[in-house]
Amino acid sequence: MDKYYDADLTAIAQDDSVPWSVFEDATVVVTGATGLVGGMVVRALLRRCEVAVGPARMVLPVRNLEKARAQYESCPNVEFVEWDAALGKTPRVEGDCDYVVHCASNTDSRLMVEKPVDTIDATVEGTRTMLELARSAGARMCFVSSMEVYGSGSADSLDETRGGELDAMSVRSSYPQAKQLAETLCASYASQYGVRVCVARLAQSFGPGIANTDKRVFAEFARCCERGEDIRLLTDGTKSNMYVYTADAVVALLLLVACGESGEAYNVANEQTFCSIWEMANMVANAFGSHTKVTRVQDRDAAKRFAVTGCLRLNTSKIHALGWEPKRGLEDMYRRMMADWK
Repeated sequence: MDKYYDADLTAIAQDDSVPWSVFEDATVVVTGATGLVGGMVVRALLRRCEVAVGPARMVLPVRNLEKARAQYESCPNVEFVEWDAALGKTPRVEGDCDYVVHCASNTDSRLMVEKPVDTIDATVEGTRTMLELARSAGARMCFVSSMEVYGSGSADSLDETRGGELDAMSVRSSYPQAKQLAETLCASYASQYGVRVCVARLAQSFGPGIANTDKRVFAEFARCCERGEDIRLLTDGTKSNMYVYTADAVVALLLLVACGESGEAYNVANEQTFCSIWEMANMVANAFGSHTKVTRVQDRDAAKRFAVTGCLRLNTSKIHALGWEPKRGLEDMYRRMMADWK
């Protein structure tokens, strides 16, 4: 395990903003355990068990059992349940279930365009099945949504009461539209069935644990700097939004599943990271690329893979009121991710 990733796990496990006592001897179900955010949620809870009293049992619903077992080989108190989010079948979890952190999601923009129906099914049906699990077990649940539900956003600060404008006839909208519907399902289960569920609207998250083959633009910027190549933007670079360090995001999810208000959504982002794609590319080039320059090579076809151009300046006062504070800024996120690659 990389030292930066390992250090992040220890920092999460010792973070006093998380009400750790509620997880003692509990059963926690985490989806997306073979992905970045879900995987760090699982690893952080396991680390908590090493440094103090943590969950008695971790249940991981996964599509690929072989991959999951290899990833968590020899980890104590971890159980696997075969589960495909898109099939709409609630996973069978034996015994008690106290907390559900639903992280499973497609984050590949290319697949959102090439397989939009699959993207919708996995998001909506996967969330419905987790809500049914939480309902039957009387568990608390946190659903990981996305800042993309705000659509093109606004130059104004966006709090959780603001709606999002999306083009329903754009296949790239399959992801944010499905997230919106999944959020409404959460609010509906809270209202009709009393399920204790809240929503985390996550900004784009990265840090140690991101593969150096990741296809998203932030990773491509870093690779260009490592190779000494210019960063070539396929859009005009004016899209502006926020980011959040992965470990900070995981602390937020643990805090929300423990004490987030049922039927409510929370923005999770580092407000200090707000910038345009153009600005971020230049920051990375200046900080990490001795010979890297940034140029615009607009490609309309390629741009269809990306989220709608706009401005997503999220207001995070609601989650700050629960005691959450992000610890890593954008340059530090890059520095630790790139050090992890080496």
